Amino acid sequence: MLATCHLFNVNDGVKKLPEEKAQLFHHIVAKLLYLFRQTFQDIQTAVAFLCTRVKKTDDDDYKKLTMVIQYLRGMTVMTLTIEPTNSLRWWADSSYTVHLDMKSHTGIFMTIGKGGTYT
Repeated sequence: MLATCHLFNVNDGVKKLPEEKAQLFHHIVAKLLYLFRQTFQDIQTAVAFLCTRVKKTDDDDYKKLTMVIQYLRGMTVMTLTIEPTNSLRWWADSSYTVHLDMKSHTGIFMTIGKGGTYT
């Protein structure tokens, strides 16, 4: 599981990354941000935290980034199995003016056979 307790620990005494390595960190986190939005939604929490650390990157943050990369490399051996049935189901949920700026929040869940996806 990527979102372990130590993911959110920030140590002030850790050495900052050199500028070149910090730029690489920023570049990879941006790619991960795109990747989680398109396919791997299970890395959302880790990527969201890493996005907050882009301006003040240190060695611990780089180690956390490598954990995400290792997790994704391990995902390549997993296969996606879809067992279609004659049922396609949709669920929608919405909440009206739940945010401080009075905006609403909506979500949709769809199942195809024995699989499901969030949109």
